[in-house]
Amino acid sequence: MSERTRASTALPFAGLALVLLIALATLGVGYGLWAKTLTINGEVHTGRVDARWLFGGCFEFNSWPDFPTEPGDYGEAEGKDVGTWSVRPSSADDQNLLFRIDNGYPSYAVDCEVHFQNDGTIPVRIRGFSIGAVSPNLTGCRVTDGNPIKLECDQLTVYYYDGLGMQLHPGEQKAGSLVVHVEQPADPLSTYEFEVGICMAQWNEGATLPECFSAAPAE
Repeated sequence: MSERTRASTALPFAGLALVLLIALATLGVGYGLWAKTLTINGEVHTGRVDARWLFGGCFEFNSWPDFPTEPGDYGEAEGKDVGTWSVRPSSADDQNLLFRIDNGYPSYAVDCEVHFQNDGTIPVRIRGFSIGAVSPNLTGCRVTDGNPIKLECDQLTVYYYDGLGMQLHPGEQKAGSLVVHVEQPADPLSTYEFEVGICMAQWNEGATLPECFSAAPAE
């Protein structure tokens, strides 16, 4: 065999050996890689938005539609003592306030100061109010938004005054004013019910009233 033939035969073997060495090196890198994963476990404790009614105190007056300014404006007309009122929480968790008039009559009027408290752990801000008739025997009802928010039915008129945008810190109390007037078309021996809703959200959210009520859990 000539020298040229031996050289030609050796070249393919040399190339094959080189390829094998590269392959082995690659396998060595693949199987020789060590790895470690570090994980951060986080824990977040969120606050709580909660509030409740505390109590209500009312006085009767006879100067409707004006508010009392003179001593004679307080109490029932002519010094009578006919109608009575009561304000109390209507549920065990103090979320709903029940307002009741007994032995009421046309032109009977009361003004109540109702208190509520932030029982949560973060500040809240009042986003707005809703008011509506509950009793089916309240007819012709219409609501006028604003501060106060006003419910006008054939049988009674209700105003609710409060601090739109007012902020309450945890444990803080505020008060609102609830005014009720029995109108001339009211029927004898009848009970009329209505509800006032106040929605509060955390102080740093600019939620609208519908968004606030939509996000609030049902009580």
